[in-house]
Amino acid sequence: MFGYITVFPQTLSKPARERYQSYYCGLCQSLGRYGTAARLSLSYDLAFTATLLSALYEPETAFCRGRCLPHPVRSRPRAANEFLEYAADMTVVLAYYNDLDNWQDDKDRLSRRHADALAPHLPGIRRRWPRQCADIARYLEELNALEGAGSHDLDALCGAFGNLLGSVLACREDEWKAVLQAMGRGLGGFIYLMDAYDDLEKDAKKGRYNALSQLAAQLPKQEFEQCCQEYLTQQMGLCAQSFELLPILKETPEGEILYNTIYSGVWSKYALVKTHREGQTHD
Repeated sequence: MFGYITVFPQTLSKPARERYQSYYCGLCQSLGRYGTAARLSLSYDLAFTATLLSALYEPETAFCRGRCLPHPVRSRPRAANEFLEYAADMTVVLAYYNDLDNWQDDKDRLSRRHADALAPHLPGIRRRWPRQCADIARYLEELNALEGAGSHDLDALCGAFGNLLGSVLACREDEWKAVLQAMGRGLGGFIYLMDAYDDLEKDAKKGRYNALSQLAAQLPKQEFEQCCQEYLTQQMGLCAQSFELLPILKETPEGEILYNTIYSGVWSKYALVKTHREGQTHD
């Protein structure tokens, strides 16, 4: 998947780092019920989703430690609750469509095989989460139509992917649905722009569509970089504004993780991507 929504671990307390690891490993464990192909789709973005929903709804959560194939020697912390199962379901659906997109764009056979391995699990997930699965398909179709037409309307492009993630975050039909949808719209817009920013040079070399290519061609490099940072800041501002409306205490391990991610983690990831892009430019 994307992996842009992660923590800045250097500023997390030890209990929060342990808790973050437990959700990440817990998501991997939950994905295990769909097989190895699903576990290969593990992402920080959906671990964040599980952490957010767990912090908001405070479900009964089991914490333990265990070993696994990637980590056979040292045991890792694990969490298990209903929102980790939900995040695993959404991971499978999103990974399936991402694989299909890679197949259609690049004829990547590995992506096609991965999609085929995930496909048998989709009917059951659609029965459990009909609204989310329908929204994911609808907004991806909208996004593909925009990209297929060569659109560089960043508001529309970010809006399509933002609406998709908003539907994923809003897992329940309750009083928090609208707030989570709004938070997801900002976060999804950030992810979409970050992915375009990260892939700009690679897409240019392969002659592929990129939402930021027109902007990059029109502006001097320094102005382009400043403009991208402003767009990203705007999207995360929308996310943070909605997040602050949720009754999540910063002093809890989950709260510390979420505040760290939104206000530090995503920007440390942006800094890494920017440094990498500058290195590519100088090559």
